Amino acid sequence: MKNKHILILPLVLISLLTGIFSGWFRIGWNLPVTLPSGEHGALMVGSFLGTLICIERSVSYPNRIALLVPALNAASIIFFLLAMPKTAYVFLVLGAAGLTGIYYMVYVKHKGIHILIMMAGALCYLVGNAVLFKTSFYPSVVMWWIAFLFLTITGERLELSRFILLRKTVIKQSALIILISLFFAGIFLPFHSAVGSILSAVSMIGSALWLFKYDMAIHSLKKPGQSFYSGLLLITGYVWLVLTGLFFAFGAYFGSFYDASLHAFFLGFVFMMIFAHAPVILPAVLNLKISPFGKSLYIWYILLNVTLLFRVVAVFPEVARYKMWAGMFNGIAIIGFFVNMVVLARLAKHGSLNHPVVPACSTG
Repeated sequence: MKNKHILILPLVLISLLTGIFSGWFRIGWNLPVTLPSGEHGALMVGSFLGTLICIERSVSYPNRIALLVPALNAASIIFFLLAMPKTAYVFLVLGAAGLTGIYYMVYVKHKGIHILIMMAGALCYLVGNAVLFKTSFYPSVVMWWIAFLFLTITGERLELSRFILLRKTVIKQSALIILISLFFAGIFLPFHSAVGSILSAVSMIGSALWLFKYDMAIHSLKKPGQSFYSGLLLITGYVWLVLTGLFFAFGAYFGSFYDASLHAFFLGFVFMMIFAHAPVILPAVLNLKISPFGKSLYIWYILLNVTLLFRVVAVFPEVARYKMWAGMFNGIAIIGFFVNMVVLARLAKHGSLNHPVVPACSTG
């Protein structure tokens, strides 16, 4: 059977919905269902985002046994729903170990600094899940998860932009490696350490500026359609990464800054990357020859950014009571985007769209 990875997508969808609903619980909404709200972070980062990345990498790997990796990672949602979090953590550890193995095998064949960066991200995912299994203490895990997504996205953007970096490659890549190393140094300090927060801030802000300068996103704004869309969202994501760095510089683990810091990163940076790449990745996953792109996707881009800005501003006591509504609409924007993508994918499959598959911010 072709496209066996499609069988995993229902678990991905359940993970996303459970993660969003649990987030609504945590922010103060009383919903008429029972969900593992205490596992919101593991649901979103592990069961949902971790499985998406595992699918993306296993689909492009020639050996079909690699599909076991996203299957194992996705199985964690079953045990979260059964109120067996420790077992769910085990499956996240297995998924992270498998993802690290895939990157290692790819590196052996193809080399490349971008592969090493992504493999380092997978190792951070593995360490974070292992720490969660051992301690069940989220504050000691969250920086490992941030590193996982930060390095994975940076490595993917470096992979797509590597042809622009042919000149002075060593100098440019060395600067990026130094910035990433600062982030690693911050992780190994206590989670509430002021020095660790400053190092993380410098790393994120510096990496965002590096991507602004060397990524292809800025060039895509000169082109219409999907290229402009992808470029705009990538640049927006880099702005959120800078804002995340600023929050970390002022103390990410103190009071309402904690919520603002984490969601500026996970919603502002990470989900902007997902929104930007979805019209490119979905054809590979669903075996589509036409990109499921439409201007309707801008609705969810605007809604997520506006409501996330309001959520961040809610660090001020005068508007803090409205943070619940901002969180609600954050989730609605994400759900709306994926529903929109499903509709566009169906239209693409039936030939109602005529957009070619364009790599995110392609120079061609």
